Amino acid sequence: MTPEQLSQTLVRSEGLANNPIAVKFVHSLSELPEGITRFGDASGERLPKSFLCAMWGDALRGAGPFYTTKAHQLCGGGAIAAGFGGLLPIEAAEKFMIGDGKLFGSMDALRCSMASTLPFEDGEFEAQIVGPLASMNNDTLRPDLVLIVCKSFQGQHILRAYGFDSGELVHGIAGGSTCEMVSSYVLKNGRPTFTLGDTGGNAGLSLESDEILLAFPYDKLEIAINNLPRICRSSTMHRHSIVHER
Repeated sequence: MTPEQLSQTLVRSEGLANNPIAVKFVHSLSELPEGITRFGDASGERLPKSFLCAMWGDALRGAGPFYTTKAHQLCGGGAIAAGFGGLLPIEAAEKFMIGDGKLFGSMDALRCSMASTLPFEDGEFEAQIVGPLASMNNDTLRPDLVLIVCKSFQGQHILRAYGFDSGELVHGIAGGSTCEMVSSYVLKNGRPTFTLGDTGGNAGLSLESDEILLAFPYDKLEIAINNLPRICRSSTMHRHSIVHER
């Protein structure tokens, strides 16, 4: 299937409110496909900056494909998740990330969380292309990752379909930054995951309180989509007279 066919089939089958988006990691600016616009060109801003999660949110609402670089990033977590490298030394994060009412209780906790997401090397990539899955292709715009915003019952269908033939369980990830949890972690282990996200990332994506985020390696998405018509979608529990404890 083409990316457009994958997107249309998934949205139609599961009644998704948002079209899936796609992410492509680019090692060098010289490898950017011809005709891909730079982040901010549509706004006319001379030095546009944003958060990576907010850029994903823009694509979720139909923007792109466009590419972004380290120079566009306001958030160190997003820059790390894209493989651009941090914006500041990790020690500088202490004043705004560590302590009661913040993201972590100690520097050790922050370091552990970052290591658990299997981070890219600093500067491993120079650009990231983001856009609706339907706007990509299997050639110059072949995605690496697909991100799907959905309700939990829709995610249950999609992930059940992924493991329908293999029985492979999908493990979720939580407790860190949304962008970091679904970038290098998925690309490096080659398996889909789901996350509840975090306050900042979910705000950037403009997720509703009852929405979750699925992340698929692009090459694994068709497995799930092909099996969506085959999965069980209703419980047989109603056929039994069961006793409820009081």
